[in-house]
Amino acid sequence: MHGSLSFPLKAVYGAGQIASAMKTVLFGLFSLYFYTTVLGLSGTLVGIASAVGLVWDAVIDPVIGAISDRTRSPLGRRHLFMLAGSLGMGPSLWMFFAPPAGLSSAALFAWLLGANFLVRTTMSIFCIPYYALGSEMSQDYDERTSITGIRGALGLFGTMATAVLSFVLFFPSASQGGDPKLNVEGYRVMGAACGAVMTLLSLAATLGTLTFRQAGPGEAPGLRVRQRLADFWRGLGSALRNGSFRIVLGCYSLFFLGVVVNGTLAVHFLTYYVRITESRQVSAFQLAFYAGALAGVAVWLRVSRSVEKHRLLFTGTLSTAAVMGCAFFLVGEGRPFGAGNLPPLLVGHGLAGFFASIIWMIPTSMLADVVDEDALSTGGRREGTFFGLFHFGEQIAAGLAILVTGLLVDRFAGLVPGEAGQSAETVRRIGMLYSLLPAGLLAVASLPVLGYSLDRHRVRSIQDLLASGADSAETEADLRRGKKAAAG
Repeated sequence: MHGSLSFPLKAVYGAGQIASAMKTVLFGLFSLYFYTTVLGLSGTLVGIASAVGLVWDAVIDPVIGAISDRTRSPLGRRHLFMLAGSLGMGPSLWMFFAPPAGLSSAALFAWLLGANFLVRTTMSIFCIPYYALGSEMSQDYDERTSITGIRGALGLFGTMATAVLSFVLFFPSASQGGDPKLNVEGYRVMGAACGAVMTLLSLAATLGTLTFRQAGPGEAPGLRVRQRLADFWRGLGSALRNGSFRIVLGCYSLFFLGVVVNGTLAVHFLTYYVRITESRQVSAFQLAFYAGALAGVAVWLRVSRSVEKHRLLFTGTLSTAAVMGCAFFLVGEGRPFGAGNLPPLLVGHGLAGFFASIIWMIPTSMLADVVDEDALSTGGRREGTFFGLFHFGEQIAAGLAILVTGLLVDRFAGLVPGEAGQSAETVRRIGMLYSLLPAGLLAVASLPVLGYSLDRHRVRSIQDLLASGADSAETEADLRRGKKAAAG
């Protein structure tokens, strides 16, 4: 589909991102605390369950994407999966936060494994086709960025709303004192209520975009399982050989690795390096990032209509790296702004969110252009495969970030667990891990983008050639001529 889409339609589609954001926030805030402190399961077992779930998530994402590419059904190749995932995510989230009372440690661990498996599976069944659908809703170079930008903005809103309202609604301060987060019933209600909201939002995104449903090519009759597997692996290999895709995947994965390292160490940084521990100040610090990101989405959506996507991605990645790196040198004991000084932190974190919002918008918009390039050379549309691999890279980066952060906090920083005070060298190294390590990763992530060649002119040339049905030999020759003409 060419041309602009209405804002209400893009907002209905973007509602699905709120569901994904809610799951991410609830898992990040409550899963470890709930299963260890509230239910008494060992942290090691919770960590094992999380690692197994993450590996499973990473493995199934490309599989779901590839299957949805070839699915034929009355609901189309994306919406069938989106519907199934929508209906499953709510009950599975409730199960995760509502294990039966009185389970032994082994039984509780088994429940955690199973519920985690169901949540991640149903979310992947919805999310991978959902992201692929976003690239199919418009062929317009700029409109694709608008679609991903609105989706990203709604995801940011969902993240903020869930983080704030989950405590207010489900764990209100008890008049008799005590920690309300120790109330098991609060988690059951939260799982049921948030699961229902997630299902409703994802159903809205599914049913509200049915006009964009399209059937996949299907499978050849009598195709053997071995041949299907061979086709699957061949398709993944072909996607990974696409130079434009490798640039986008590499940049985003390194960016995500750096951001997760930064976010994982935020509490350590605030507590030890800048000596801020008051809950309201910590909340303000986190909200500054998302407020800056929401403002950034509005600004960068306008800028993207006159600046090439890869140039914007380079600017956003390098600028975020610069802001992150400044934290080590500007705040903390002996630095220009000192320790315990909240306003400079709010400004800096808001700026980081402002520039980082580019990376939440642009790479998935670029992926839609990559799919066009791939279709030109292969003759098939494989949005699901590309978005599945993209999400796979994100999951691997997240898992690696958590693993590396834990090791570096122990081995490099020398943090002494349970101690309120740490040595000056440990504090300094925590600042380095929070600030300089992510900044370095983001700086490296920006470099491959300089070699990206799918600009506005090239993408339109590709789409014209696809519409004309030209064969691959003709298209390559035409694209080379077009590139030379543009350079001249």
